[in-house]
Amino acid sequence: MRRAAVVALACLACSSHYTPRARGRVAITIVDGKQVYVRDGQMYPHGLLGGGLESAVAGNPAAVAAAHQYHDHLRDGLIAILAGSAAMVGGLSYGMAEAVQTNPNSTRVDGVPFAIALVGLAVMMYGTATAATAEPLRWDAINIFNDGGNVAPPGPPGYAATAPTLRMRD
Repeated sequence: MRRAAVVALACLACSSHYTPRARGRVAITIVDGKQVYVRDGQMYPHGLLGGGLESAVAGNPAAVAAAHQYHDHLRDGLIAILAGSAAMVGGLSYGMAEAVQTNPNSTRVDGVPFAIALVGLAVMMYGTATAATAEPLRWDAINIFNDGGNVAPPGPPGYAATAPTLRMRD
């Protein structure tokens, strides 16, 4: 009973009643312990793979493209993590079953199941890296939308963005 009360209290602590009021901007807040995007008073839930961000930044093609990349990185990372986990568990299970069934005096070890497990581990690590690189894309989408477009930052002093060529000398 006491543990249930602590869990309920913790869930209530992860909530906010604050709603950002800035018009024409996307903000992130927490409602009922879940991240939501807020734009012009409209709330867009984050969703399992960040699908709400595309809806929140709709109307700005550059921001939508970044939001779509964010979604793709999360999706591809999750798929790779799950596939790698399955390969790793399957390879290790099969390898252990083979090891138990062989003659105890035999020194022969079948390396294929363990190779599958190593490949599964590599795929899991790739998926983890892919999912981890999604977070900057989310902030890119929000910032591009909030900045009002696909505006490149200014270059260093003396830099002319309208130069007709990249040649160093004539």
